[in-house]
Amino acid sequence: MMKSADISPTTFVWQEILEPVRSGLEQVESRFHEKLVSSVPEVTDIGQYLQVSGGKRLRPALLLMTARMFGEIQSPAVNLGAVVEMIHTATLVHDDVIDGADRRRGRPSANSRWGNHTSVLAGDWLYMQAFRLAVEERNFHVLDILIELTQQMVEGELIQWGMIGRLDITQAGHLDLIYRKTACLFSACTRMGAVAAGKSAGQDKNIEELLAIYGTNLGMAFQLVDDLLDFTATEEVLGKPVGSDLREGKVTLPLIHVLERCTPAEHALVAKVMEERSFQSVAWEDLIELVWRYEAPQTVKRLAQEYAGKAVQAIESLPAEGLDTRSRETLAMLPELFVHRQY
Repeated sequence: MMKSADISPTTFVWQEILEPVRSGLEQVESRFHEKLVSSVPEVTDIGQYLQVSGGKRLRPALLLMTARMFGEIQSPAVNLGAVVEMIHTATLVHDDVIDGADRRRGRPSANSRWGNHTSVLAGDWLYMQAFRLAVEERNFHVLDILIELTQQMVEGELIQWGMIGRLDITQAGHLDLIYRKTACLFSACTRMGAVAAGKSAGQDKNIEELLAIYGTNLGMAFQLVDDLLDFTATEEVLGKPVGSDLREGKVTLPLIHVLERCTPAEHALVAKVMEERSFQSVAWEDLIELVWRYEAPQTVKRLAQEYAGKAVQAIESLPAEGLDTRSRETLAMLPELFVHRQY
């Protein structure tokens, strides 16, 4: 098998990765659109607005890639791909309301256009539609995964709310939050890819467990890099203002690393930014200088690389017999790509 280190992430673009599952993703998109129609016009408008906003469709793509390892993509994988994208979209709506965000993927957020009240209810409706579609599969194991996922994500949101404005967040606490907010959904996608392909019982249960490990570690690496890009990328690339986490009162791993090592005077600078929720008294450039002085980007990138390595190890532990080689190699290359992504 080709190792992830053999591929240059700069030459392996997302559109090339999607090619083997493009037809499946088009079906997911169609199913997603079909399920967005509500008797309440505002709900339909918000849902269709969010769908047009797009995104990389990373989560359904992961589910389809996983299912594709075991054969042709069938209807259950398409349905579940639409389910995870609907759940992800609902969480984005709720997150923007909670955070007071006015931009999402370079466009006005739903709450800035329709207001918080309507947006929260639209997000709730999307959740219920996702579960309604999942129930059509008549698979209790799928529902178990989705219920566990939803509980983890809601708990993550509550934990994050309790962390807002605090500077005493530990690395362990933040990593637990990343798991609940991001990695558990990645894990659910790769697990359900196996379930959709009929790989979840008997001897195949080990396959599902390995894919759960893969998804978890991939998600951890992805979010760590996401945290880092909030400090190192540009607004044009991200589609939202840099430093958004700090403006929302969130301390992520790059800054946790700095706060554990900086002087009292430097700590006071960060506290001032947190107090003002802006860069008025303290310039953004001064904060970035601190982040680089204490080598936070290098440290976070190394940790992301560790999680990426665990993800690759899980994929390489799968029994090779009967697996689609290209799909398996693609999944093995994704962790490295995510670690080196620029947006």
